[in-house]
Amino acid sequence: MNETRIPKSEMPGLRPSDFEFRISGFRARRAAARRGSALIIVLWIVLVLSLMVSTFAAMMQIETRVAGYHERELQAKALAIAGIEYEKALLAADLNPSSEINSQTEARRQGTATATSAAQTSTQGADYYSEPWHNNLELVDHEVGDGTFTVQIVDEQAKLNVNVLTPDQWRVLLRVCGVDTGTATLISDSVGDWIDGDSLSKANGAEDDYYTSLPPEEGGPYHCKNAALDQIHELLLVKGVTRDIFYGHRAEGTTDAEYTGIGQFLTALPFTRVNINTAPPQVLQCIPGVTPDMAEKLVRYRQGDDGFDGTDDDKPFQSVDEIATVWSGMLSRDSFQSLRDYLDIKTSFFTIRSIGNVNNVRKTIVTTVYRADDGTISTITWDEQTR
Repeated sequence: MNETRIPKSEMPGLRPSDFEFRISGFRARRAAARRGSALIIVLWIVLVLSLMVSTFAAMMQIETRVAGYHERELQAKALAIAGIEYEKALLAADLNPSSEINSQTEARRQGTATATSAAQTSTQGADYYSEPWHNNLELVDHEVGDGTFTVQIVDEQAKLNVNVLTPDQWRVLLRVCGVDTGTATLISDSVGDWIDGDSLSKANGAEDDYYTSLPPEEGGPYHCKNAALDQIHELLLVKGVTRDIFYGHRAEGTTDAEYTGIGQFLTALPFTRVNINTAPPQVLQCIPGVTPDMAEKLVRYRQGDDGFDGTDDDKPFQSVDEIATVWSGMLSRDSFQSLRDYLDIKTSFFTIRSIGNVNNVRKTIVTTVYRADDGTISTITWDEQTR
């Protein structure tokens, strides 16, 4: 079948120019639509790329901050170590009375004209709180580079060795810390069972049968150690020792018990003699034969007129025999001789806490050291903390 085409010139009502105009308009609209679609696609691509760039920039910023934090953390750790080494240098220099540090401190403390004369009269071998290893402004916020370190030191021989305390000493310590007699007896016997090597329970103590029957909500079950304590916090595992008794507790009402906290007076380090120049009255009272009045009198004497340890008017004991004068009329000569096995004027064990700080990023290192008679410092424990 043949199709008859009508020439454009013969189409009714349409002129060739009109037809061409409509075709060109249609083509223009299609071109515009294509351009619009392309623009939308381009905009979406730009948006996606922008999001990718923004995300990448945010990730890079986070990475930069993390890297900066780690850098400051490393710097803070280096400062904390510097504080430890600075304190160790002070402890070593303390055994040399003619050292520059000790000479200057003694000159200031005694009011002498020259550092040399002060060094000649300084307390040789005695450790006390007004010495540079403890009373030194350079130990607080000491600036190094972009940060600081602050050092705190504890004389461990101002405490009692938890592994050698007798039941009577335990009861005295617990009593002065606010623990009632019944609980004190229970704790004393329980600590004895925890440390001894047998499985026989004391009258108020506890062995494996007690600890292995403890429910999970009370921290159990676990075994009785039957060996010496390695760390003082092991006492929290012993029957009768609560966190309030160990750390201390301030009474919040008339029926609430108040405890001083036994942990601050105890250590697991291996020594038997207490430094009378640094021990608090609670520790001194636990020495057999020392009454509360004797302990308070000794502390008041060594603190000087201002009544504070670590100040320039301190009167440190240079020998154990000197306390016989302070306690004159309070005990016999024979009783005093028996005390000599418990008392000393110097310290070999110290715990150093050093905090490095760089732009509020802190690193804390706690270490316990042993100082030999020749000034050599040995590290016993080392604990790094970030806070």
